Amino acid sequence: MVALTTEIRESLAGTKTVFLATSSKNRVPNVVPIGAFKLLDGETLLISDQYFQKTLQNLAENPVVALSWWGEKGGFQIKGPVTLHTNDEIFRQDVAWMKEVRPHLAPKSAVVMNVAEVYHVKPGADAGKKIL
Repeated sequence: MVALTTEIRESLAGTKTVFLATSSKNRVPNVVPIGAFKLLDGETLLISDQYFQKTLQNLAENPVVALSWWGEKGGFQIKGPVTLHTNDEIFRQDVAWMKEVRPHLAPKSAVVMNVAEVYHVKPGADAGKKIL
């Protein structure tokens, strides 16, 4: 796993929507906007699943994702493997978190992403450059 820098963590904390890219086992891509996400620590992200359909199927078939966002300090993309949680402590923490911040949402699963790579997505000479 890769530890996110303070700049990247602050950028992620300052954005309201990220975009999660998955792919089926047949390499059919899917991208969805995500509003229910948070860092668990400097290397791990929690994504709360309320509505995943194709995304959930893709995660079961191919548990590697890319997540991208644009914040005040520019944009980043992170890539890494995920694990699905539906009946364990991580899932219960997700349910409790959603009851606190978005009580109208009911998680179906909790997706935990381990950060393996980080890239710039801001325009300029560093666009697409791997930074971690």
